[in-house]
Amino acid sequence: MKKELFYATNNPGKVIEVLKFLSNSGITVLTPKDLKIKLDVPEIGSSLEKRIFESKSLPGIHVRRWKDGQTKMTDEEIIDYCLSRMKNVPITKRGAQFRTVLVLGIPGGGIEVYSGTLKGVILEKAASLRVEGFPFESLFYVSEWNKLLGETHHMSMEEKRGRLNHRERALEKVIPRIQELIT
Repeated sequence: MKKELFYATNNPGKVIEVLKFLSNSGITVLTPKDLKIKLDVPEIGSSLEKRIFESKSLPGIHVRRWKDGQTKMTDEEIIDYCLSRMKNVPITKRGAQFRTVLVLGIPGGGIEVYSGTLKGVILEKAASLRVEGFPFESLFYVSEWNKLLGETHHMSMEEKRGRLNHRERALEKVIPRIQELIT
């Protein structure tokens, strides 16, 4: 039996990341592009969104539409906008975190939710490093690693040991369940 997983994202960077993470799992990852599905999920209404806005944390799930809630921004526009909004914020008050929530659709209609978090600091100036589809990789410094998030992006899984980002932390939790469902 084929082991296939539909990963509902249009972000090529996220696709590369999950392919790398699952490279030795025997699971084939299919995307909307692979299946010729046009997928543009509106970034509205969710409990994660509600919690984010209640706590006044930005940009939340609206990263690509952060500036005005409508217009899709490029990576560079996001970097510039973030830095301009934080221009007078001292480094001691630039704590931030990434949180990913993965929803696994279960055959028969149920869902299961898995999450991963990564804490760090938004730097006062962007590093020259750029990772397409991940604008914060040049801004987000992870103190526990003593590295910029983007510095780990092109590392092998062996080199990254102990340095999983928020998505990989969530994937690490969900993979055993996926393996269970597709065996």
